[in-house]
Amino acid sequence: MSDGEDGAAARMSRAEEAAVKVVTTLLAAEHGVVVSHEHWDVPPRQGAHDFWLRYGGRKEALEITTFADQDTKTHAAHWQKRGPGFSTMVEGVTSAWTILVDPGFRAEALTRNLAEWLRALESEGILETGRWDSSRVDTHPVAAALASAGVMIAQVVSGPPAGLVSLAFASAVPPRAAGDPDHISRALTEVLALERHQKDAAKLERSLVPVRHLFFWIDLTSRLDVVRAFEEGVPTAAPTVDDRITWVWLAVPTEDGADVLRWSAACGWRRDAVAASSAWGM
Repeated sequence: MSDGEDGAAARMSRAEEAAVKVVTTLLAAEHGVVVSHEHWDVPPRQGAHDFWLRYGGRKEALEITTFADQDTKTHAAHWQKRGPGFSTMVEGVTSAWTILVDPGFRAEALTRNLAEWLRALESEGILETGRWDSSRVDTHPVAAALASAGVMIAQVVSGPPAGLVSLAFASAVPPRAAGDPDHISRALTEVLALERHQKDAAKLERSLVPVRHLFFWIDLTSRLDVVRAFEEGVPTAAPTVDDRITWVWLAVPTEDGADVLRWSAACGWRRDAVAASSAWGM
């Protein structure tokens, strides 16, 4: 590997690294050849597809993304930038707390006032409150402030060290009929129509190669409906997929590696499992 390739590899995210290992592992097993990859969306080529895949004289394009609605992506980006993160230590707090946040709210108020509000609740012996707390939310200043900052539930938990605050972010999971694997096909059709995935299709089209892969990690927080639909088996209905995309991959991380569904117009649906030793390089 050249110095340039070393630099490109160093800039790969863990999600990209795991995704490309899933794809190369399955393609290698399917075709009986070694599949190599080159990280392509690196300076000065920002805006290109993520990877080249090479095997058996072929050259194919791969783009990697996540399966989540646009609001969830926008809110997550805001809370990652402006919020306290998934956990934080708060000085002067004598208990551990867990907080469920509505990410549609702005993060600044909670970030700025979290320590003050939790210390005030503890001083009054209030161990649980939030948007649902009808006895306090309209009358108690801290409960009202928490609700105004998007806190759905704030409660003391036992076990973690004092001062540790763990945050979780609520999302609206779409309804799903039990026993219906074709929920995946419908959800995929809807997600592929989003502007950002139309841009993914455009990136793949610009690769000018005949086989173009779009890989989705399933966002466990925002699309639990799709994760659960994996339990219903392989879909039978075809999704509506842009002609600029040859193969669509859907992957759910598991303790053992990844559960994978992939679809093409030529081959239909296929299901595979990739072991952690292959998927994560462990």
